[in-house]
Amino acid sequence: MGLEGSRRRADYRRYRELVESRPELFERPGDGIAILLDEADIAAASRAVARRNRGKGLPAAASSVGVLAEDAYILVLRDAVRFPDGSLGTHNRAVYANGSRGVGVLPMFEGRIVLLRVFRHAVGRFLLEIPRGSVEAGDGLEETVLREIAEEAGGEVTGVTHLGRAFCDTSLSNAGLDYFLAELSGVGEPQLSEGIFDVVQVTPARLAEMVAEGSLEDCHAINAFCMARLKGLLP
Repeated sequence: MGLEGSRRRADYRRYRELVESRPELFERPGDGIAILLDEADIAAASRAVARRNRGKGLPAAASSVGVLAEDAYILVLRDAVRFPDGSLGTHNRAVYANGSRGVGVLPMFEGRIVLLRVFRHAVGRFLLEIPRGSVEAGDGLEETVLREIAEEAGGEVTGVTHLGRAFCDTSLSNAGLDYFLAELSGVGEPQLSEGIFDVVQVTPARLAEMVAEGSLEDCHAINAFCMARLKGLLP
């Protein structure tokens, strides 16, 4: 983020609109970290964070409460909060438009695991990953598995097994994935329009070696692989 962007205050007016129109976003259990919605409490939390930020050389806007970004896919908020010890602060969080529902698919073709070589903008480099994607409105989990395999691996699914569910980055977002093992009848060509540059097939033994040596860094591939092995679905 450039200097000008770092000085831009969060959109507090939009934040108050969301408090009214989407109250479920701000509901919390009483014994956790509380989101503050009273104007005086929000102001007090912002002042407390601003004092800490000045010591770090951060601009005043870095303590502003409100909407940081919003588009068709993601909503990024900065909330004023009260921690269990009574101290005040702010917390950033990303809320996915689909309500955090998504799938990660461990594809199997003729005994080998199918991985995708994907360029990821957020980390600025290539990673080997499993297909994954969001559940679209009106679709179920297995429908999403079929769509993601068709779009990203160019394959046709002949069987699907649910492996489990896990959250992806609870320090920042509500994103979570349901993991599946999918048997394929074939594998297609890389989908460049999806940022996929290659399709790689490895044995389960080789994938285990890649996890151990650190050359496989996609947490979703690791999650799905471990779940499949624990369920006795992979050697």
